[in-house]
Amino acid sequence: MRRALLFVILAALGCQSEMSNMMQDGPMDGGEPDARVEMPDGMVPPDPNALRINHMQLRATTNSYHQQDTEEDPELFAYTHLPLAEQAAEQGIRFFDFDLWPDRWSGRSLYPRVTDHPADNAAICLTWFRCLSNFRPWVEANDDQALVVFLVGEAWLFATSPGLHFQLDVLEDVILATVGRERVLKPADVRGEHPTLRDAIRADGWPTVEATRGRFMFVLNNRALARERYIERGGLDPDERLLFIVGDPDRAEDPETGDEVVFAFEPEFDGDPWYYDTDPDDLERMQALSAAGFLVYGTSDDPAMIADLRATGAHAVGTRFPALFGEIPPSGPVACNPITRPDDCDPADFQPRR
Repeated sequence: MRRALLFVILAALGCQSEMSNMMQDGPMDGGEPDARVEMPDGMVPPDPNALRINHMQLRATTNSYHQQDTEEDPELFAYTHLPLAEQAAEQGIRFFDFDLWPDRWSGRSLYPRVTDHPADNAAICLTWFRCLSNFRPWVEANDDQALVVFLVGEAWLFATSPGLHFQLDVLEDVILATVGRERVLKPADVRGEHPTLRDAIRADGWPTVEATRGRFMFVLNNRALARERYIERGGLDPDERLLFIVGDPDRAEDPETGDEVVFAFEPEFDGDPWYYDTDPDDLERMQALSAAGFLVYGTSDDPAMIADLRATGAHAVGTRFPALFGEIPPSGPVACNPITRPDDCDPADFQPRR
C-alpha cells in the first residue's frame, strides 16, 4: 500500500515538473438518407452553403481513457480503449470524453476516472497531463485535420470552493502546456464582437471547417458548482477562457444562458446501473437543438440507438465500443450531419487537404 501511494505521489510531482517545462460504408460513413428538417428561426447560420463545424458528425468514445481492470470485471467497466492517438488513427475518433478527479496530495494533477468503484481505477494514461501529452505527436503530425473536441467532465469530490478554482486553473494549465493556446478554439474566437455566443452564431454562424483545421475545442461538462465557478471566474484569463460550457437543455430558450451552445445528452444512472444510452425520449429535442444551430452529443452502446442518434443530427455520437462504427470509409471518419449539412456537403471535404 505504501509503495502504491508513493508511486502516485511521485507520478503527480513528475507531471508537475514536466508541465512547468514545457465505416467501409457503415453506420458513420456519411452516406445516410437525407433526413434534414426545415430549420426553425433562431441560431441558424446565415449562409447554409458554407461548410461549418456544426455540419460535421464525429465519432466519439465514452470515457475515452478507460482501461479494464483485470481483477474487477463488472459489466459497466468491461471495456478498454486504445491510446488516444490510436483511437484517432485507427478508429477515426474525433471527439473524446474525459472525467477528471483531483489529486488530494500535490493538488497539481487531475486523474481520469469515472467513479470511486475499484474497477474504475485503471486508465490508459495516468493523468490529464499525460493523456494530452501522449496525444500531442498525433496532433503535430495531423495539423490539417478537422476540429477535434474534448468533453471534460469532473468529479471534484474533495473540492472546497477555493480548491475548485485552483483545479479549474490546472485544467486549463494542462491544455496550454500540451496543446498550446494557438491550437484551441476558444469561446472568444466564436463570440467576436457579439455580446453572447448565441448572438454570434445567430449572426455569423459557427466557424468554418477550414478556419478550424488543426484546432481543438474543449467543453466543460458540468451543471453544478464547477460550471458556476468557471462562468464567474472565467479560467486563467476571463476574456480568453479555453472551455465552452455544456448547457441545460431545459433552459435552451432562456435568454439568460446566452453562452450555452453545447448540449450533452448522457445516460442517467439513477435506475438500471448498466444502462448506458441517451434517453430515447430526448431524440426529438436533440434534433430540434441541432437544427437550431446548437452542438449536440449523445451516447449509446446499441447499434440501433447509434443509428437513431446519428439520424437526429447529433454532432458527436459516443460509445464504449468504437468497433460499432465500422471501418473508416474512404471519405474519412467525419460524416456530414444529416440535419444541418448543406446540399453539396461531401464527407471528403472534412479530410486533411494535403
